[in-house]
Amino acid sequence: MKRKLMCLVMGMTMASMLFSGCGDKQESDGGTAKEQAKEEGTDSKGEKGTKLVIGAEAGAPNIAFYQEHAKEFTEETGIEIEWVEIPHDNMHERFVQEAISGSGAIDIYDTDQPWISEFASKGYLEPLGDKLTEEDKSDFYQAALDASSYEGEIYSIPFFVHTPIVYYRTDLFEEAGITEFPKTWEEYAEAAKKLTKDDVYGTIIEAKQAGEPVTHLVDWFYQGGGSIIDKDNNVTVNSPENIETFNFLLKMMYEDKSVMPGSLGYDNADVHNMFMQGKVAMVKNWPYMYAMAKDPEQSAVSDKFAVAVQPAGKEQATAAWTWGFGISNSSKNKEAAWEFIQWATSPEQLAALGIANTNPVPRNSSLEIVKGDTSLTDFDKESIQVMSEALNYASNATENPNFPTVQNELSYTLSNIMSQQVSVEEGLKEAEKTIKEAVE
Repeated sequence: MKRKLMCLVMGMTMASMLFSGCGDKQESDGGTAKEQAKEEGTDSKGEKGTKLVIGAEAGAPNIAFYQEHAKEFTEETGIEIEWVEIPHDNMHERFVQEAISGSGAIDIYDTDQPWISEFASKGYLEPLGDKLTEEDKSDFYQAALDASSYEGEIYSIPFFVHTPIVYYRTDLFEEAGITEFPKTWEEYAEAAKKLTKDDVYGTIIEAKQAGEPVTHLVDWFYQGGGSIIDKDNNVTVNSPENIETFNFLLKMMYEDKSVMPGSLGYDNADVHNMFMQGKVAMVKNWPYMYAMAKDPEQSAVSDKFAVAVQPAGKEQATAAWTWGFGISNSSKNKEAAWEFIQWATSPEQLAALGIANTNPVPRNSSLEIVKGDTSLTDFDKESIQVMSEALNYASNATENPNFPTVQNELSYTLSNIMSQQVSVEEGLKEAEKTIKEAVE
């Protein structure tokens, strides 16, 4: 990770292209991986009849892309793919049960970042860092690999990495005489006041007592120069920086009155609904919202918005969040699983995924392919560029295996402070006490 870390907290078409040098590494290892695969009955390299089972998030657009294109991988390698789709709310429990059983029924996990440190620390995932060449490692955004790692080892290869960006109404900016998007918190707060008019509010601060709004709180903390747990594993929740961050948010909500009042009960779904209904001028949200906001059948502002990197407080910072593919330690088809992961996260496949879903991409080479694609509009390309460049300011937020406890505690803290049920100092003091008990 690139900065003070915390453990805190909360989803192509050249199947023959593999990571450069991977075949050479297998040969230099004296065929050890292949010999082990044969001993386990899993000599899967292009062998017909080998079947990989992938546990994946049900209904996820990125998974739908891979389901559609996996036949290309099968045609190239002879390896069949079976998808086991699980609703997100049930994925963690299902994967843990499978990992504990050691049955090997699932070969590849569709890994949501907050679980990686937990699964890695308990030996549920295979380490993958040695399988990547230095060229591949340098091609991925560092934030993407950091967010897929635990204690310096990579356990998941990211196919999707993102961080919140700001969606803003270009028409309202013009009416208010704001000529460029705010670069600092102070400019953001001033713009929010100017944009609050009639039945439109300047911005939203998610404060629902749930895991999702905590991911945005992380960004606020980082931008304010704060953290949850520092690099020396000290809990730093109750810090002057985090107190100052909350005071800034409270000022926007209660003094400036530029924050939509319903924010106290909002999460990201409420945010995209309010923005697309034209009721708010600036919102933080994930890249998934872009395609929805641009769709005139869903959005009243489809041709009246743009995206920007989040403004800086004391620092220009954000947290990176990934989805990737990790190999189960219990898999009997590890070589075939790695072959699939190489294909799925190749520059071409990741570029095609980004183009299909208008997503940021986790590899520099993939972004270059996106820039040259003729099917995308200039606006689409510029937006994907912003989404991807935001990762330059990102760092891992979930390295501690106790992240779910941290995230849960901070959900109470966020809700209680923003609703003024407790003072900033009282809320952060209690949160630090609980988090210390969980992680130390």
